[in-house]
Amino acid sequence: MPALRFEDLLQDPDRRYDADRWGADGRPVLLLNDTGADRSTWWPVAARLADEHAVAVLDLPEDRSIRDQAEALAEYVAAMGTRAPVIAGHGRAALVASLFAARYLAHAVVNIEQRLDEPHVDPEHALREITEGPRRIRCRYLAIFTSAPGPDYEAWLRERIPEAVCATYRTGGGFPHLSDPKRFSDDIRELAS
Repeated sequence: MPALRFEDLLQDPDRRYDADRWGADGRPVLLLNDTGADRSTWWPVAARLADEHAVAVLDLPEDRSIRDQAEALAEYVAAMGTRAPVIAGHGRAALVASLFAARYLAHAVVNIEQRLDEPHVDPEHALREITEGPRRIRCRYLAIFTSAPGPDYEAWLRERIPEAVCATYRTGGGFPHLSDPKRFSDDIRELAS
């Protein structure tokens, strides 16, 4: 199914938020790019999910903090009339998805290749809000890695996000969701149920 292209103007009239959409029914699934990545890499996954879900692949505004990007995502979700989406993010976008879930309502979060115990990746201290803030993430949370994140990481993550589960895809490179799109799509469907 070809993508339906659209642009939404939100509160910042100088910035258009681009997205590609597939499907119109079912639990909404939002797929977020890492900063500077090409959203077309998500298309094989989006096409697989479109038969059961309303899927949007979107670019968040670049050169903004994780907090500002989470706010932009919240505005996007509100503008689309979407409630409790499944949000998948790769790299830094996983931090945006996680912060969104800590602040707003999400059905599930899929964090791809982003550990939450590495403060050096977050000079803005959004990780502190995600893992230690007053509002904890209460939705389903799947952390996906190419290789095992370490023997104690899943326990550490569950202390902070009770519904957290880690999965190791054992694929090459840092893009397990693209190296095994069938498994990734199956995981999304299960989380969305």
